[in-house]
Amino acid sequence: MVVLAALALAGGLVLLGDPDLHGDQTAYNLLVAKKLAPGLFARDALYRYDPDRLHVPWFLDTQAVLARRLGGDVERALAWLGWLMGALFVVGHYAFFRVLTGRPLPAALATLAAVTLRNALGGEVWGFDGLPSATTRTILAGLTPPLLLLFLWWRSRPGVAGYWAVLGILFNVHPVSAYQLAQVTALAHLWGARCRPRALGQVALGAALFVVAALPYLVPFFAGREGGGAPATVRAALDYRFSYLLYPIAPNALLSVAFHLALPLGAWLAWRHRRQPDAVLTPLGPVMAAAVALAFGGTALIQALGVVLDRPYVDIQQLRVLRLVYPILLGGLALTYARLLERRTARAHAAVAALVVLSLIPPGHVLHAFSWQTRASVKHALGMGPAPAAGARVDPAARPALWRWAEAATPASALFMTDDAEFRLRTRRAITGSYKDGALMFLAGSGPLVSWYTLDRERAACRASGTAACWFDLGRRLGADYVVVDPGLTRVAAAAPADFERVWQHGGWSVWRRREA
Repeated sequence: MVVLAALALAGGLVLLGDPDLHGDQTAYNLLVAKKLAPGLFARDALYRYDPDRLHVPWFLDTQAVLARRLGGDVERALAWLGWLMGALFVVGHYAFFRVLTGRPLPAALATLAAVTLRNALGGEVWGFDGLPSATTRTILAGLTPPLLLLFLWWRSRPGVAGYWAVLGILFNVHPVSAYQLAQVTALAHLWGARCRPRALGQVALGAALFVVAALPYLVPFFAGREGGGAPATVRAALDYRFSYLLYPIAPNALLSVAFHLALPLGAWLAWRHRRQPDAVLTPLGPVMAAAVALAFGGTALIQALGVVLDRPYVDIQQLRVLRLVYPILLGGLALTYARLLERRTARAHAAVAALVVLSLIPPGHVLHAFSWQTRASVKHALGMGPAPAAGARVDPAARPALWRWAEAATPASALFMTDDAEFRLRTRRAITGSYKDGALMFLAGSGPLVSWYTLDRERAACRASGTAACWFDLGRRLGADYVVVDPGLTRVAAAAPADFERVWQHGGWSVWRRREA
């Protein structure tokens, strides 16, 4: 019954939720499209690389197999996989809350709260909102609550090192989630054992087993990465692309996460205030403390070592470990539901109803109920950003019209000078690169990352100039067959280039073809 309810809930969220793809889903679909047609994107700045270098191979292979059965529809294949991921997320949380409370109703209500999307630092989220959550990290997010229970069971046993071997296997599913869960549980185990030699030995053995179990992903990953770039330049590229993962942390990001954390944190603090120890939640306190310490202290230490040693950062993901506090904090909400439901009074039932309503409202929807101008004005008033600037009117139909034209009227092998990452997805044409590419270029290696960094700064400088002349210069240098000029590049008039001819125009957008192309 629980599995059927989870499948129904996840299916409803996939079918009725936000259909827009986020960066991860766009990357999956493009990587799988290349797996299905290896000659696709042969000239692309990013997707010319082997897809298996840019994401865990098993997932791309699974989506590719399913897409073949669906006539090559990679987006529909991802939706089917997203449905199963959502069901796993629901079942994993329900099992955790059921063990915690011992009753189905408070566990079900807390599971609904867990499904509601909430932000964490480093661009991370916790929850499931349909297709935008169809990522491999959602698989680990669904498994995290049962894995926390497994840790509590295994930590007092001599073979506790086997727990980290299990996480090493899951490293091949989503590397960052697996090793961060290993980090926080290892620290919690050492804390609980007061760093006794036996505990240190168990963690050391567990770390070794973790690495061995992770080798199926680690060996080809490091073997395929390309080196290159001066250490200081690599570090500068990391600062440039991943500023949201590093210090200084933007005050508006901290404020946003505090708002998202408010309800589960308030419920957990209320449980703590009652001073009623719980067999599950109490021993998970050190796990949560370890997540907070690694997020803020670990990130600071890694950055400091990088600067002092003048080397690239050994890890840029530590801030994301903060998301692991969510299932524990939501456990406080589950216990709150259980306590209120035990009272069997109208007042208690009203409180439960109010909490359920509050828990089902995604905090991000509350923030985004206000226009971007209003949000920018508030941030500016709080000293968190510039005043909102009036933007130029842009025809919303222009970009879709451009995509349709490019797909119908240009060769599949054409290379376009544009930094519109969505252009690839809609047209299946290669582009010269975009800012978003840096996230995956980092996986390709330090050399590709530095090359991307250098080029993206040139693109940004050209955009700042407001003229298309430098855009055409970049297109020539990169060997583009077509140059896409958007309204942001026409603020300053420039003479039409002699070696390009305009072949399409609509709503301030235009496409220019190189005459010899």
